[in-house]
Amino acid sequence: MDAQTQPRQRLLYLHARTPSVFSEILGYTLIEPVKGFQVEISGGEFEWPYTTVHDAVVDGWQIVQFPHLQSPFSDTDLDIVGYEFILQKMEEIS
Repeated sequence: MDAQTQPRQRLLYLHARTPSVFSEILGYTLIEPVKGFQVEISGGEFEWPYTTVHDAVVDGWQIVQFPHLQSPFSDTDLDIVGYEFILQKMEEIS
């Protein structure tokens, strides 16, 4: 297996409404392991790949970090977007 086809770590940052894996997703960022990759930011509507963190786990993503538990907050008072889960998936990327 050469360096071009070795499994590489894809990262998925999911922001959920609560620290439960069954909670609604508020936002996400996907990081691909390819040279020159940049996160795209769009103001338009788009379809999210998952509704909950559990949906991503069912699709083969592994949770590598659960959210740090914090006291309840109102997102109108603080600049925090939900509870962050970090997931990974090892896949061959050419």
